Amino acid sequence: MIISQQYTLFDKITVKAKRTMPFEHRKEVDLSSCNTLGLPSVCQYIGRFQSVSDLQHAFEFAENQVVPCFVMGGGSNILLPEYLSGLVLFSSDESIHIEGEEVTVGAGVVWDDLVEKTLKTGLFGLENLSSIPGTVGAAPIQNIGAYGVELDRFVVSVEVLDAQSGLAATLTADDCQFQYRDSLFKRHPGRFVVTRLTLKLSPRFEPVLAYQDLQNLPAQSIASPQAVRRAIQSLRARKLPDYRIFGNVGSFFKNPSLSKTVIETLEQAQVIQRNAGNAQGKVSAAALIQAAGLGDLSVGQAGISPRHHLVLENRGGATLTDILTLASFIQDRVKTRFGIGLEIEPQQLTQLVHAPNPKG
Repeated sequence: MIISQQYTLFDKITVKAKRTMPFEHRKEVDLSSCNTLGLPSVCQYIGRFQSVSDLQHAFEFAENQVVPCFVMGGGSNILLPEYLSGLVLFSSDESIHIEGEEVTVGAGVVWDDLVEKTLKTGLFGLENLSSIPGTVGAAPIQNIGAYGVELDRFVVSVEVLDAQSGLAATLTADDCQFQYRDSLFKRHPGRFVVTRLTLKLSPRFEPVLAYQDLQNLPAQSIASPQAVRRAIQSLRARKLPDYRIFGNVGSFFKNPSLSKTVIETLEQAQVIQRNAGNAQGKVSAAALIQAAGLGDLSVGQAGISPRHHLVLENRGGATLTDILTLASFIQDRVKTRFGIGLEIEPQQLTQLVHAPNPKG
């Protein structure tokens, strides 16, 4: 149970706004183009919010309609069912405010646009997180990370609406309980809606090059933050399939954290290669999938990408059932071969999937 007193800034609340106009929404909207996996999906209601007041009105509407409420970002880390019974919300707040080294960003800003904007402004740190799809509002939920850098190292605060109380709150980085691909928000799905994010960046460029793919780059590729950004973009484009061609959500499984003894055993068996990541306790889930002989596995129109075994792709017409059946087969095989459980990374909307469908 979450106790509000644990939040050091929870006294900063927004009084519930009085309704000035009806909540604007649409019914029966196709979301197939709103998720990068390209899964067919229709939602019962859809709406947008610009402010906390808009959100409060939206939740009041959902309460009156007796339907669940869910906030979507760019749809790049989510598994949508065929029908979502409830209200799906999108942020329209695309504001970016820079004051000194701190950047406050609206939840509706495209993440990669923020990376580009901060570099042009002379604030550095986000370059390793280039080309990650999705919006700013989704970033702290997943604690996005890539190439040796995770979001939490920059977070000053996250502004949210607590759907349970209907009040706004500002949480510190410690309040958010960030971990690898995890956070307070992810552990309590539907409880908090991220409205704005404040990051502290640096006016001094200090490249982070511990990740194996970055260690062999030529000097000109790491000479500036813009060069690192271009190198990251090139690496991602080369390794990951384009979701506009084969729908995907990037990494489908988390890289498992294992004991030193287990890692050494896997290295000696040449299941995984020795690298810096192993020393930090994480091993490549892609390497485990490949070593389990699953590289060409497919179910229906869902398959493992030949470009990167950590990516499950929609080859045209795949359903959520295809994707989850394929994922389950992979998990079972890796567990049987190596005794290691793989955890699915993208969000699954269990509470909406099992809500009653008014269409029958």
